[in-house]
Amino acid sequence: MHSSRSDGTGTVDDIARAAARAGLHFVILTDHDDATRVPDPPVYLHGVLCIDAVEVSSFGGHVVALGLRGPSAYPLAGETRDVVEDIRRLGGYAVAAHPDSPRDELRWRAANAAFDGMEWINADSEWRDDAPRRLLAAAVRSLVRPAESIASLFDRPARSLQRWDAALRVRPVFSIAALDAHARIGFDEHEEPRRGAALSRPRYVDMFRTLAQSVELEPPLGGDAVADAARVIDALVAGRSFSILRAIAEPAVLLFTAEAGGIVAPMGAALPSAVDPVVLRASVPQAPTARIVLFRNGAEVEAGNGRLERQVPPEPAVYRVEAYLDTHAVPWLLSNAIRIRLPDETSPNLVATGPGSGMPAPVGLDPAVEQRLGVSGQGAWAVEHDPTSNGKVSESESGLRFAYRLGSGTPAGQFAAMATTAAGEAGVDRIEFTGSADRPMRVSVQVRVGSGGGQRWRRSVYLDTTPRRIVVPLRDMDPAEAATSLRPIVARVHAVLIVVDTLNSVTGAAGEVRLSDLNLVIAGG
Repeated sequence: MHSSRSDGTGTVDDIARAAARAGLHFVILTDHDDATRVPDPPVYLHGVLCIDAVEVSSFGGHVVALGLRGPSAYPLAGETRDVVEDIRRLGGYAVAAHPDSPRDELRWRAANAAFDGMEWINADSEWRDDAPRRLLAAAVRSLVRPAESIASLFDRPARSLQRWDAALRVRPVFSIAALDAHARIGFDEHEEPRRGAALSRPRYVDMFRTLAQSVELEPPLGGDAVADAARVIDALVAGRSFSILRAIAEPAVLLFTAEAGGIVAPMGAALPSAVDPVVLRASVPQAPTARIVLFRNGAEVEAGNGRLERQVPPEPAVYRVEAYLDTHAVPWLLSNAIRIRLPDETSPNLVATGPGSGMPAPVGLDPAVEQRLGVSGQGAWAVEHDPTSNGKVSESESGLRFAYRLGSGTPAGQFAAMATTAAGEAGVDRIEFTGSADRPMRVSVQVRVGSGGGQRWRRSVYLDTTPRRIVVPLRDMDPAEAATSLRPIVARVHAVLIVVDTLNSVTGAAGEVRLSDLNLVIAGG
């Protein structure tokens, strides 16, 4: 949800007061930001635990950064995979926000970003594809039954659930129900963040009574805000939680376990496969008439009323359940998943691969046929910059130093770059160098491909004071200008640039980038 710190209408205190009226125990605030703001420490207000998070905009969609240890040293922005990598570096977890919003600019488009969690439903997105007549009818009903009227606009988000099921087959991914509450309907709903005059509806308290995430904690919250917030986040990330559409009915508890060979796996856990069959059990004790549906790898396999038990073979699969009440088409309750995996399978490392991540680089050409064109000398490099910025390349015993200063004022394309045209006529497969900087930062490794200035391709890499080997395959680069699905697998490169700009730096920023042993790996030998 959003407060008046970004594009909501209520203060944090207002939101906590509304949450208390709605009977909630905790709320997570996700104001729009670039993660450079120091997160507010967890605090109890009006008996409600308030946890601070942030919603970051990226090229491929919005990402909720949950559980950051502190502020980022530079703005988080750019390619979604880089934002996800940075969130994890800061100790947080990346959640794909409103992944299938009816608005194209808010929909998740980052196929190569391995998020940790995702919003399977987003209340603020559910009404955007409804006809005006249906919206008007809901608005009239909301004068009497606001929460039920909001929920009447919900449909089962099939595309988001399919997206989640597909991700679960690759790695653990927790799901969460998001309100995305603003208490703000602006006159231009195509803006995000929302600006300008607005109607303060639907109210926070009404949204809170519509949809929630129920977290399993043992023991319950104890009053220590910092410790309690850590436990809530740990439970969410581990999948020890389920979603409840409160406007349909409450209270409710959804129980879901898997058992094999005397080992019981709770919701969110993984059960190693064995010789013994696996017994799955699900129930809603308060609602014996609720229809419970069991899904295996995204496909419905069984249904029952009130409770469900099924024996399944001990083979790798992902199971989850949805519960429905009465004639509602949207799930009343939705579980997190239980995974059955091979005995020697370990949980996937939730750290992004790629340049600057410390993970193995993609396999390149056969070392027996590849060549390296070294461009580590000062004479091979020139400086490019906009009229307000500057830079200087110098040489030391340890390699090249690029001192830069970006122009101040409002961001208007300020940049400084060191550039070389030493690539020649050969096809380049990848760029390799050892890099560091005087502070944590991101630089953009770019190439110009094609004659007459050509098209630019880029890949952002992370640098700090520790020198590390960076490998940037051309196939991992993204277009810097017009969007295209094509990739320069091996290309004749007309220029290589190391760029500092306002995508991941603030205006007026100054510092130093250090490079050594920079090579263009040539295809074909």
